[in-house]
Amino acid sequence: MEQHTVSDDTFRDIRSRFDTVIGDHRIGGRSFRVLTVRDPNVLLDAITPATFAIDERLPYWAELWTSALVLAERCLASPDLAGKRVLDLGCGLGLTGVCAAAAGARVLFSDHEEDAMAFAAWNARENLTAPEFARCTFRTGDWRAPEEFGVHDVVLGADIVYERRNFLPLLACLRATVGEHGEAWLAEPDRTLGQDFFALAAQDGWHVDVDGRTVERRGRTSTVRVARLRSAGAA
Repeated sequence: MEQHTVSDDTFRDIRSRFDTVIGDHRIGGRSFRVLTVRDPNVLLDAITPATFAIDERLPYWAELWTSALVLAERCLASPDLAGKRVLDLGCGLGLTGVCAAAAGARVLFSDHEEDAMAFAAWNARENLTAPEFARCTFRTGDWRAPEEFGVHDVVLGADIVYERRNFLPLLACLRATVGEHGEAWLAEPDRTLGQDFFALAAQDGWHVDVDGRTVERRGRTSTVRVARLRSAGAA
């Protein structure tokens, strides 16, 4: 697992390789400036069959998913995150972890893609105070090797259940990274795939509570479900 830092050169490096845009997002009464790729489809079109064949990896990290916005708001409204060890798994652009840090958590941001880590680090430094940012760590990682992440009080995941082949590796990662009295917060669009994963998690021994929220964004109405998975040892 490689640790990443953010410097004044980070933004210049990002801008030299990507067409970017900064969007303003109001979450929980606080304004966040989020650096994104202007058109993620450009990155998608650049994926060659040879690159895709290595691990079927696509640039999902470049999109600010509605699930991330909903989970970010949940984090910012959770004062009990203060002082907690939090893992933002598959962090993408990092907004969910940023809001957890703003709520007082110590956050490890991790994604499989190095470019995602650069965007997440920039977004964290741009939006957090110096003490909040000091509680953040940025490392590339693979959830199929969960020993790299350590154990946490809360594991966050925004729209990370998108392929059935990842169900068992993700459950194994959660078992390895959620502490004895910890929990995972997973936000997913209201689709059958996510519901199937939550059902499998319950069969695996997790206590699963799911609630939904209707969201208006980009002229469309959608539902995001947030599942709270508590480990067997949790009260």
